[in-house]
Amino acid sequence: MSASDLDDVLASVKGGKVAPVYLLVGEEFLVRKGADELVKLLVPDAAMGLNLAVLDAGSPREVAQELATLPLFPGRKVVLVRDPEFLAPKKGRGDALGKAREAWKAGKRKEGARRLLALAARAGWGVEQLDPSTPGAPSVEKWKDELNVELADVDIAFLKEAAAFCREERISAPEGDASALLDLIQKGVPAGHALVLAASDVDAKNPLVKLAHDKGHVVERKVAARHKDLDLTDIAKEFLAPFKKKLGPGALDELKERIGGNIRLLQSELEKLATYSEGPAIERADVAALVHHAREEEFFELSEALQKRDFGGALSYADDAMGQGTHALQLLGAVASIVRSLLESHEWLWRYAGGNPPRTAKDVEARVFPRLEAELKGSKRKMPNAWALTFSMKAAAGYERRELLGALVACAEADLALKSSANGRLVIERLLATVCVRQQGAGY
Repeated sequence: MSASDLDDVLASVKGGKVAPVYLLVGEEFLVRKGADELVKLLVPDAAMGLNLAVLDAGSPREVAQELATLPLFPGRKVVLVRDPEFLAPKKGRGDALGKAREAWKAGKRKEGARRLLALAARAGWGVEQLDPSTPGAPSVEKWKDELNVELADVDIAFLKEAAAFCREERISAPEGDASALLDLIQKGVPAGHALVLAASDVDAKNPLVKLAHDKGHVVERKVAARHKDLDLTDIAKEFLAPFKKKLGPGALDELKERIGGNIRLLQSELEKLATYSEGPAIERADVAALVHHAREEEFFELSEALQKRDFGGALSYADDAMGQGTHALQLLGAVASIVRSLLESHEWLWRYAGGNPPRTAKDVEARVFPRLEAELKGSKRKMPNAWALTFSMKAAAGYERRELLGALVACAEADLALKSSANGRLVIERLLATVCVRQQGAGY
């Protein structure tokens, strides 16, 4: 089979036709969303705990064994593998180390260790080669040359810790030989059983990828990397379908200009627009009023995390961004901009609303705008959107003024540290903790 459309695949499953293997590949958010939809159709909620097996760090042999095993109760059996390292190209996927570290930080140490070992195995390295500080182990330069992975100091510490864990727990690299899984799919999996693979990138020459084309369905959910080639039409329709709304003339172009190819953010913004805009269509003016310019920074999720004082979410975003090549100084600039915006909203909140966060945009228009307009006219600044200021003031109310001033000082200190060759990851982590973690003391 050639590449399939997700809607066609879902319709086929609803009609009772189940293929032995489904491979979804492309933009991570779309792939995971599509895989979740597919799994829910394949395995009803009541049977998920018994008939669904998730093997995110499994080897091809382990996947084959699980796929061939009959479920405890009659019904369909599904094996889901997210980000399978055994399908990834040797180079080109820069988030592999980040995925391992993410699992490790989440307490899934065995999964994190196995993902790390699978990554190292692409270059022919095992447990003894994980720690770059060990004599004879691959150097930092080797990791870059062989796997296109740049190691910061914090990564080296992770590798050292993970290597010790693997030795203590006797964890070896997942078996890379895919023959067992290939044989099972070629000979035929048990009736009704299905394998779902969700990957951001695959080696097109991998025999499992070719077999997925021949025996099952390959669904590509890719997004153009270049802004001028980006087409969000079908994705936007998909996200708006549950709300029974559509985009009016020029609205999609405005969205594309403001958020670019950030698909997770696109869904979030469309849900917000569908909730707050009136009428069956979301107009261009709605987008202009409610959606911030995020394409230039691509840091909107970071802004939301800081507004909610969500340290875990902010750190996770920063880790992902740096894993994909974003420099720590860029993140610092975004944090400083967000903090300054919060501080300004905090000042307005107390100056014009007595410290009581507005409940609605109408509340802002009635209580805040009359006095704020005089201030902004004096500085020749435009009035903010009422909804945007409502959100901003509510977020600012979660901080004390001294905390925001302290956060600005922390930004200046972080800037000095980064320009003095300090470790970027550690500096950003320390800064995010300073901003998000509530400080003790009195103040407003």
